[in-house]
Amino acid sequence: MNSTYQADAFGPIELRSDGEHLVGTAPAGGPCQRPVAEQILTGDFQGNVFLGELTLCQTGDTCTPSRSFPVMLVYNVEERALGGVVKLEDSCDSPALPKNRMLVLRATEQGAALTPTLTPASAQAPEQRQAQAPVPPPSGGAAQIAAQRRLEPLDVAATLKLGQSMLASQNAIGASQQFQLVLSQEKEKNNAWALTGMGVSHYLRKQQPEALKYLEQARSVGPGPARAEAWFWMACVKRAAQETRVAQEALRRAVTEGWSPPEGNALVERELQQFAKEGTVYEAQLKQARGRKRVQGRDPQGAGSASP
Repeated sequence: MNSTYQADAFGPIELRSDGEHLVGTAPAGGPCQRPVAEQILTGDFQGNVFLGELTLCQTGDTCTPSRSFPVMLVYNVEERALGGVVKLEDSCDSPALPKNRMLVLRATEQGAALTPTLTPASAQAPEQRQAQAPVPPPSGGAAQIAAQRRLEPLDVAATLKLGQSMLASQNAIGASQQFQLVLSQEKEKNNAWALTGMGVSHYLRKQQPEALKYLEQARSVGPGPARAEAWFWMACVKRAAQETRVAQEALRRAVTEGWSPPEGNALVERELQQFAKEGTVYEAQLKQARGRKRVQGRDPQGAGSASP
């Protein structure tokens, strides 16, 4: 799909693929008034599903002017159209997107007359809407699109395991793609392990508000072990923000819920060392946590599982 693609409000973007990997470069100017040409799309295909990040400008009183968003887009081979819904920050808009935030990029040589099949449910014929049960979109509509394309069932446990392995190696973008896949499944939209994974991915990218949002959700829906994991990472986020009192309480809650460090996890060990550098503030909680051994041999399961 090496070509120039375009959407009405979005403007042109040059897409270049290398195997399953895809990058998109937008020229200077456009609705986001870029000073120079910039790579704004990057990620990988899994079949006809693209998982990656899209950089967009935003408008709104409390909105980040420009930031990257995780996206799940579906490619229509016949129409050479790549589309999906982009989830911006709450109460924010982007001049590069329509109000429904549906982005549909089409190869420019196809012309504007094509009507892509990747349309919001509201634009479908009544009989189509009746045939498709509404899917609450946990990631800005991506789950709805994936369901419409009838993707193969996802191995949730294996996907979570891969995402956690990527987190351990500090591959935040790759990990978030795996957790997004889990959360895009209707039955897994409240999977606490995937929500925590998304929170940690944002934390590694220094996106604290987004990290806390996912961790708070995981804490509220997860069973005991998953809730403890969310508390631990919330403590890490608050420690990095130098909110010592809140971090101390979150770490205490993690330990009270039964959290203990997994063996051989370099990322967790790095965080524990950061806590230790703070002196005696976290000493009691760290000693208690390190004194336990995490149950081995059981991987995270789907929503509702209590297995760590």
